[in-house]
This record gives sequence, C-alpha cells and structure tokens, in this order.
Amino acid sequence: MIAGALALSLMATVVSCKKETKTESSTSTDTLATVMPKDSAAMPKTDSASASSTAVTENIITKNVGKYPHDIKLFEDKSITERLKKLVGTQYDEMVKNFDVESPITSENGIYKLTGCKQHDCPGYSTDIYFDSKDNNLNVLIDQNGKLTDFSEKKKITVTKSLKAK
Repeated sequence: MIAGALALSLMATVVSCKKETKTESSTSTDTLATVMPKDSAAMPKTDSASASSTAVTENIITKNVGKYPHDIKLFEDKSITERLKKLVGTQYDEMVKNFDVESPITSENGIYKLTGCKQHDCPGYSTDIYFDSKDNNLNVLIDQNGKLTDFSEKKKITVTKSLKAK
C-alpha cells in the first residue's frame, strides 16, 4: 500500500512538472497554474446575463470562463490590450509583467473576473480585472503592497463578495 501511494505521488509530480513546462507563455516563463478538470473547463458556464434578453458583449474573456489568461493569450488580444493600456496607462507594462500566478476566469451575473499576481510576491503586487458584459465596461484593481489603485473605464463595477472570493 505504501509503495502504491509512493508511485502515485511520483506520477503526480511527473505530470505536474510536464504541465508547468507546457503552460509557459510569452508574457512569463515562471507561470504557475493549477490544472482544471477537463469537464469544468469545457462546459460553458451560464449565468443570468446569458439567459436574459439584454445584449451581452462577447470577447476573449466572456468566451473562456474556466480557462487561464495565459492559455488564451489574453494580453495578445488587441481589442482587450488596447482598452487595458488606455485604462491603466503607464502601469500597463508592470501589470502584465507581474501577472504571473493566475486564477482561471470566473463569472457571476455577467461580471467576469481575472486575477494575476507577482510570482513569489502575491501580496506585494496583484491585479484583479473585472469585465461587465452587460455594460461593456472594464475595471482594473492593482494592489501594490496594500496601496490600491482602482481604474474604471465607464463606471465602477459592483462586485459581489462571492465573486471577489473566487
């Protein structure tokens, strides 16, 4: 039984090493990621925004719930990067450089959340990007050592506690 557990542990280590190598992106060679179960990433997430008759803006964010920003090459998507550059201005390059440790794209009631932080210093530099598909509105929140800078494209997006926690 111990030998079986040891073999399983060794196999998990080998698989995770292969996954880390595979998930490297052009924006960071030190990207860490957690492997999502295939069915959760492949199953489209539905929320009240997609079920309503309200016009919903579709883009690389809304089409990729459950996927990691580096996997979909978020910062290579011209329509999003132009908006982000305009929104955060001179902080854009630093934000992208420090978007290393990522969480998958999550969604709730038509609001989408992307999170990334500086590897080995997540509390020191982290970024939350929110997208409201109903209003086609982007917000960015950058936390640098506890100093929060909030950028709003049109207006501040109201985010629920449960989405903040995701």
